[in-house]
Amino acid sequence: MPQKKRSLPIERNIALCYIRQSYTRDANDMNSPERQRANVQAVCDANGWIPEWYEDAEGHRSGRSEKNRPEWLRLKKRFTDRAVIALVANDMARIHRKAWRVGKLVDEELKSNNIRLVLAAPGREVDTSTPIGQMMITFMAMQDEGYANDISQRTSDSIQYRRSLG
Repeated sequence: MPQKKRSLPIERNIALCYIRQSYTRDANDMNSPERQRANVQAVCDANGWIPEWYEDAEGHRSGRSEKNRPEWLRLKKRFTDRAVIALVANDMARIHRKAWRVGKLVDEELKSNNIRLVLAAPGREVDTSTPIGQMMITFMAMQDEGYANDISQRTSDSIQYRRSLG
């Protein structure tokens, strides 16, 4: 009787690392991606993970949609790779600024692929495998969405006012 081949276990040590800069006006704005990168790298180093970088950090890269974030879309295609253990970002607002997208990401895309979500900014650590952690992520996502909507409304008001002045 022929023996069955045993497949070697896959080492899960790849961290998908995402950096997003909302708006880049000048060189001074580039400290945000640099800071994000340092925080994310520290998490990878602490866990012994190999970082795989995806960065949407030039021009306007809103977290309210995915259409103008090619690196995020490329990152999402990696979720089915069994070597991927985590998605690491500085904070939830870097990933999405829409609460429903955060819910879909955590409940469907990450959970179904057994991928951890890790936030790298000091004080932002959340364990999404627990009910409390999931509630915290939902609350953070709602705050981020509200903040983005408020800024958009204020910006529109400011533009309209400046146009009225000529």
